[in-house]
Amino acid sequence: MLSNLNVETWNSIYSQGRSLLQYPDEEVVSFFNRNKGKFQKGIDIACGAGRHTFLMADHGIEAVGVDSSTSSIEYAKATAAKKQITNVSFECKLAQDLSFPDQTFDVVVVWGLIHYLDLDAQQTTLKEAHRILKPGGQLLCTLRSEQDTRAKEGIETEPNRYSVEYFDAGSTDPKKTLMYFWDEAGVRAKLNDFQSIELGHRIIEPISKLGNKTAHWLISATK
Repeated sequence: MLSNLNVETWNSIYSQGRSLLQYPDEEVVSFFNRNKGKFQKGIDIACGAGRHTFLMADHGIEAVGVDSSTSSIEYAKATAAKKQITNVSFECKLAQDLSFPDQTFDVVVVWGLIHYLDLDAQQTTLKEAHRILKPGGQLLCTLRSEQDTRAKEGIETEPNRYSVEYFDAGSTDPKKTLMYFWDEAGVRAKLNDFQSIELGHRIIEPISKLGNKTAHWLISATK
């Protein structure tokens, strides 16, 4: 039951039209602006509504978006059809069940996923990301920071894994999820298969929620 909680939660949220984020994260925008013309093929793992898949397409990259939620994939496909974007495709599948050949992609984006996975799925997803990247390819991802408020308010169900509830703006229906949180040493250890790692760290305290910290490690890793 618990192992499927996050998949069930996010599919329910997306089917309600919640959290279908339309605008790419500014860090991802900056990354692709800095690397214009560098990538030909990319994959957006846990793509949601496809915001970063479409960003790659805007940069002329042949992009694939995958997500475990049928609702979000249907939404992304409808958006691509409506906007007549032809250099994207979308598939409904788990991040740890990818079937692409070795060294298929120049860039892999895994934004806002890994901290929701159990330890085995984390390891498999990162191994798969490494496998499908070409030599010298780049992984762009996030991990939740231990400075996140949810790490303090959640209920620890196993070492470093917490059961948490949080809410979308204007919603009284909580997202019930299981999450992991890391310090810098833990992040570097998690990505030790990669040749080089560049880190950033971001804490956001939303308007009217001062003290409620959403904290992420921002990561670029090269195979």
